[in-house]
Amino acid sequence: MDFNDALQEVGDFGVYQKLLCMFLVVPSASLCALVYFTQFFIILVPEHRCRLYEEENFHLGLNSSNLTVPFEVREGQVLPMQCEMYISSNYSFNWEANLSDRTGETMKCQNGWIYDFSELYPTVATEMNWVCEHDQLPYQSQTIFYVGTSIGCIIFGLIADRFGRRPSIILSYVIACVAGIGTAFTKSFYTFNFLRFFVGATIIPLSEDPYVLSLEYIGVKKRTFVIIIWSMGYIVFSAICPWIAFALRDWRLLCIITSAPLAAIPLCGKLIPESASWLLTRGRRKEAIKLLKIVARINKRDYSEEFADIDCDKNEEANLNTTALDLFRTPRLRRNTLVLAVTWFVVYCCYHTNTQNASNLGTNVYDSFTYSALVEIPALFVILFGIDWLGRRWPVVFSSLLAGVAGIIIIIIPQVYDSVDSTKTYLGLALIQRVTLTIVYNVIMQYSAELLPTVLRGRGLAFLRLMGTLGLYLSPSIVYLSLTRPGLPLVVSGVLLFVIAAITTILPETVHQHLPHSVEEGENFGKDQHILECPCLNKRNYMGADKESST
Repeated sequence: MDFNDALQEVGDFGVYQKLLCMFLVVPSASLCALVYFTQFFIILVPEHRCRLYEEENFHLGLNSSNLTVPFEVREGQVLPMQCEMYISSNYSFNWEANLSDRTGETMKCQNGWIYDFSELYPTVATEMNWVCEHDQLPYQSQTIFYVGTSIGCIIFGLIADRFGRRPSIILSYVIACVAGIGTAFTKSFYTFNFLRFFVGATIIPLSEDPYVLSLEYIGVKKRTFVIIIWSMGYIVFSAICPWIAFALRDWRLLCIITSAPLAAIPLCGKLIPESASWLLTRGRRKEAIKLLKIVARINKRDYSEEFADIDCDKNEEANLNTTALDLFRTPRLRRNTLVLAVTWFVVYCCYHTNTQNASNLGTNVYDSFTYSALVEIPALFVILFGIDWLGRRWPVVFSSLLAGVAGIIIIIIPQVYDSVDSTKTYLGLALIQRVTLTIVYNVIMQYSAELLPTVLRGRGLAFLRLMGTLGLYLSPSIVYLSLTRPGLPLVVSGVLLFVIAAITTILPETVHQHLPHSVEEGENFGKDQHILECPCLNKRNYMGADKESST
């Protein structure tokens, strides 16, 4: 008996699967959002200026003209210079001075800095003075976090395929919890970034490993539901995280509050099942059968004695000897893997470029992050009602195409750069691109898990995640182009997304198809599909799995 047949017999979306979604998928997405955005909110740098010699407490706003510090026009306002002060024998207040009288030579800040905490709060950047000649340190910290993400993708992918999904999940949560809480007690740049490296290494397995584990217990008809609830948990807590930071107003406490809940997963580790599908690929049939019996009992289904003959692949020895290189040994699997790798690289790069470049919507940082998160909700409706009708491939193609148009249109309409309403136009196009990128981002995660065979799924997703994190290093450089022209990051993202729209057309469709388990099944998957085939136009070929599931 095939594993998919056995799963249908015990229930492929019963009480058991709903419990997995409720207590594993939703918490993993929510906690991942909190941990990820905490990294941003603990390294923020507010407005600042030089501390004057006799100044102890700064009780005037940064817009005040009653300070003996040089001023400059910044962001359309006259503000104190952040890194310079006048050369004078007296650095005290000069209450009667006029703005026109403030002339003379300047020097670097001699007595530290005064920070404006009217909106923001003390962060690690303000506590350790990562400003002026040290203003690159917050960016270095973010880069170290991303380096950890890249390395963690490889390590936890190997663990997931070699030792199982469950050990990978529990280990990632333990490390993230310890390193996240430990961050709150650091007092140096090096120890801070040492711990943030480990948090970064776990950020993707925190959310995606529980998602993949749950997906391997769910039938073809309900896979879309899993990505919807995962995305909703991520979006909601992405919008909540800024307000947690606003309420706490303490970066150390923020680290503790967002990291401590991670301990719940390891503490309840015995309740987390292993993937029965993965166990079969490792030749551990008895353990897989035991888990399927549990699924049947919770779903109130009968367990057939035929399950004793359950098999996932006739060549178990080949499964045990598979390596990540098997993704590239056969032509079709190699082509699919390379297309997915390029897609992950571009989507990660463009999504984070858009996030960094369009996060300021003309309000404070809390509102900006909230709006940026909530604007992704419309994308969920497209996913919910679209990818089971159009499939996985065409939503990726169409969304990438629309995101590309939203960027390229700035070149087609040059006056956008110089018009009075250029800011509104830019923000509108950026939000369109954000919504469409969210669709691609979420669909491609499910699409990849369905295309890769079970025996290589952990390592394959690890490779794709690695390619995605490499795209993160490129996004700051693209955002930097906005100093030349504000719309250039959108244009660059648009060109890259046109490439994705073109190359993903060659991928096979996976909607209503059983997941491939062996390398051979992964190679043969979709061989009989036409490049222009669409599930909504050719329902017979794509409803076969549904008919099988009902028999």
